[in-house]
Amino acid sequence: MADAAWAVADAAAIDPVEHVEYPRMKVLRPHLLAAFLQLAPLTKVLQSSPGLAASPALVILRWVFGAAAVAGSMHGLSAASGISPTTVRATNGIRSSTTFIVSDTTHGTAASYSTASVLPPGMTLSSRGILSGTPTNAGTYTLSIRGWQNSNFSGDSATKSVSVTVVNTRPPVITTPPANVSVSRGQSATFSVAFTGDQPLTIRWLREDVEVSNATNATLVLSNVQPATAGRYRVRLANSLATVFSDFVTLTVAVPEPAPGIAGQPASRTVHAGEAVQFGVQATGNGLAYAWTKNGQPVAGTTPVLSLTNVTPADAGNYSVRITNVTGATNSAPASLTVIPPLHFNPPVRLGDNFQLVFPGVDGRRYLIESAADLNSSYSPLTELLGKTNGAVLTVVPTNATQVYRVKTVN
Repeated sequence: MADAAWAVADAAAIDPVEHVEYPRMKVLRPHLLAAFLQLAPLTKVLQSSPGLAASPALVILRWVFGAAAVAGSMHGLSAASGISPTTVRATNGIRSSTTFIVSDTTHGTAASYSTASVLPPGMTLSSRGILSGTPTNAGTYTLSIRGWQNSNFSGDSATKSVSVTVVNTRPPVITTPPANVSVSRGQSATFSVAFTGDQPLTIRWLREDVEVSNATNATLVLSNVQPATAGRYRVRLANSLATVFSDFVTLTVAVPEPAPGIAGQPASRTVHAGEAVQFGVQATGNGLAYAWTKNGQPVAGTTPVLSLTNVTPADAGNYSVRITNVTGATNSAPASLTVIPPLHFNPPVRLGDNFQLVFPGVDGRRYLIESAADLNSSYSPLTELLGKTNGAVLTVVPTNATQVYRVKTVN
């Protein structure tokens, strides 16, 4: 119907239709008047024709329709249009397809469709009104679907609401459960789970069945673990259909060996040439390895005790040991070795009726003096003396018998 269509009832136009004559006037029959009244809400102008109003024999009516109010307009008659279906039910994870139809009695079925609504995730609405796809999230969605008169989303239109309900059918199923984890203290530990099940699906990790804070993903990462973090862990999965738990798995936190420590440092020594000497260290820790050095250069020594035999002045110097394990290493303090001349008596010194035996020794070191009747006899202990670097003195009272003396170290 044209935007400015005219319908004029004059004498000629009224004659072909039913009418009743009254004196000097023709009046439309009731059923024609009713047709006019049905269109009255859309009429922009309804008036007597001013050009013919002077004639007492006629009543002339004129009505004009605007383009936006043409009878049958989908937009203007949206209340008279409908959508089918008005409700849709789909299953999460299963492909489905529904065709919507928006129509009215004048235009028939809409030629194209659109929507500005948020569709169920995984689904699309085609221009032909087909809602299809595999939904991925359960829930109820209200869609506003707009049907257009033309296939290019133009012309008159009507918007209708439909309800789409996506339901779950798959309970959570754990396909790859978490596994035991063993790490060293201070490292990171990771648990993970793989599963199937309809969304929405919640994940919570638990330690000894107490929820771990902010642990709501398929992977649980624990940083800087400590012995207190160790224990049993499992994961809980839940959707609207079921709640499932994984079996417990164990987090083991190994405490690494401590770095070597030194409880006793090697001691400096002064010895006579030709003696044996030992340097020892007391270390703490497990899996220890030892490496001795003299003046920074390696020597043959891989145990806590370094033994040197028949030392000479060339052996004098500073000795230390490096102790290592898988965790770290530590160095001992240096210990000095001083080598003095071999142990011997100086020539005897006559002192009145007696004589003195003098031998140079190490300050504070104990020496044993022994005597015998001759070189071939057995020696007997005579006395002990503390050594002195400037000479320890033994006063001997001579007898008529021959006597042989010797000195040796005690420690």
